[in-house]
Amino acid sequence: MLRQIASFRSTAQLTKYTRQVSPLSPITPIQASIASTWCLFQQQRFAGHNKWSKVKHTKGAKDAKKSKLFSKIGLEITRAVKAGGLDPNINTRLSTILNRAKANNMSKDSIENAMKKASDKNKDSLEDVLYECYGPGGIAMIIEAVTDKKSRTVKEVKEVLNRLGGSVSSVGWLFEKKGKIVFAPGESGHSLEQMMDAAIDAGAEDIEEDEDLVEITCDFTELNNISKILSTQRYEVQEMEAVYIPQTSMEITDPEMVETVAKCLDVMENLDDVVKIHCNAVLPEDEAEDEETHVPECAVHFISSVDCLRNSENWIPPKK
Repeated sequence: MLRQIASFRSTAQLTKYTRQVSPLSPITPIQASIASTWCLFQQQRFAGHNKWSKVKHTKGAKDAKKSKLFSKIGLEITRAVKAGGLDPNINTRLSTILNRAKANNMSKDSIENAMKKASDKNKDSLEDVLYECYGPGGIAMIIEAVTDKKSRTVKEVKEVLNRLGGSVSSVGWLFEKKGKIVFAPGESGHSLEQMMDAAIDAGAEDIEEDEDLVEITCDFTELNNISKILSTQRYEVQEMEAVYIPQTSMEITDPEMVETVAKCLDVMENLDDVVKIHCNAVLPEDEAEDEETHVPECAVHFISSVDCLRNSENWIPPKK
């Protein structure tokens, strides 16, 4: 009987059992105490299991996001090495990307593997490619990618556009290519005012300040030159990249279209070969976390790969 009692996982089961047992086999106080303790243990055990499941699910999502970030940084390292060599003291672009990798806790082995991949004998098979296209709602997008097989990459891009609305088309005329640099005081010890003066003297066309950082926009052809000037003045260059600035923006307000656009950008951004997306869509603030490119880090309903779309031939965005 004690074994039977110990098998219960709730006090409700124990109560039901006590009503069914024969009066000739009464439950002793000791047996009841053991059973109650066991029920409490089982409840705590299974509650803990449920909590761990939630923690594991959250951890898995964070790990997947971090893995995707490291993959994108690895592609950027590859591009930087191909363009300017392995020495970060000479290759300013590589130096800034390595700083970003370290700031995001990317492991030393992962960084070294990315640099090795860019410098080995197969590096020439990796190409920088640019895709221009219209997306859902008529938004314009310029997609930067690094690939060793252009036919695969363009197929994946077209598949996303076919499923969510859009087509490959010339949209470059809607954007202006510029250089972007973000730098901090570094070892200079200069104030924001001094930093802005230095940026103007170096050739900045537009300047924005944010706490102790200065972001400048410049002529793309002067990007490397201005970055080197700032570095020699002991400023810390944290970001250095080409950006495509839309000439006009398209504000998306319809809730259903907002979700479709956000999903398209998110799925496209998560393609393995895609490095960056530039877009002229302006989504509501809760959908567009990145105000510069208007590309959300996470859409409302996250889809991590094109395979998900292949299984949803009749997918229709849910209405809010």
